[in-house]
Amino acid sequence: MSKPAQPRLESLIAGIDDGIQAHLAWNQRLMRCALLHESPGDDMLQSDAHRRCIFGRWFLTEREALASLDAVATADVERFHEAMHEAVRALCAASAQGQAATLQAFQAYEAGQTGMIDQLNRLRQKLAESVLQHDALTGLPLRHGLHYAFDLRLRDAARNDVPLYLAMVDVDHFKDVNDRWGHAVGDVALQHLARLMSDCLRGNDILVRYGGEEFLFLLLGEGAPAVMHRLLHEVRTHPLPLQDGTPLRMTVTAGLTQVTGADTLSSAVDRADFAMLRGKQGGRDRCVLA
Repeated sequence: MSKPAQPRLESLIAGIDDGIQAHLAWNQRLMRCALLHESPGDDMLQSDAHRRCIFGRWFLTEREALASLDAVATADVERFHEAMHEAVRALCAASAQGQAATLQAFQAYEAGQTGMIDQLNRLRQKLAESVLQHDALTGLPLRHGLHYAFDLRLRDAARNDVPLYLAMVDVDHFKDVNDRWGHAVGDVALQHLARLMSDCLRGNDILVRYGGEEFLFLLLGEGAPAVMHRLLHEVRTHPLPLQDGTPLRMTVTAGLTQVTGADTLSSAVDRADFAMLRGKQGGRDRCVLA
């Protein structure tokens, strides 16, 4: 998929966000249907309701664009969305007849809702990362487009009422690696570190090769310090085996800061950089919270 322009990107993300919110709101709608025996409306009872609802109509127009980004997630969204609508028809039909809903129909509704929202969030993550160019050596995103990814994450944090953290991570004494074993080994070491760092990411985290041996993390939600401490442990305990069998042991130092609504990317990076510097002055191989 070609990288979407900013207005196009915002339109796709807005459509995904609207779909998530609309289908989360179904819980209240179904409660009214069950308790008051109200009709859920024709938009939920028709056999092709998954194409008639606002999200369904939007999805049909954007399916090709989403599939070019992640075909599997897009197909799963379509499958879960239809299954959710089918389960809702069964639940509401039972309620309209004064009958208790079956456990099977309720579980199908829950599975459809959860699956659809999980896959929409997966697509949203891909869109947020699509503005970033990727590094040929490590495969990680580069800092180009980072301002926009940062702004998106800041809005995500405000909308979901969760914290956003930014971490700067630097490889300790990496110049010694290049000086002793050469830049070819240094490149392999960076690839090794990139894999270890990527394995520490959670679903909504973004990892960027910021420059040289320096990396930047955007960590959405609670648990950011735990991610950093896991990273330190993984790097410390997984040396890179060289061709002669020698283990190349490395460590990293991290500076972590919680981003505020008043922050810019630059102010958050400066604060995390200063915390990282304190970590290096304090002996390296540690994470300092700004």
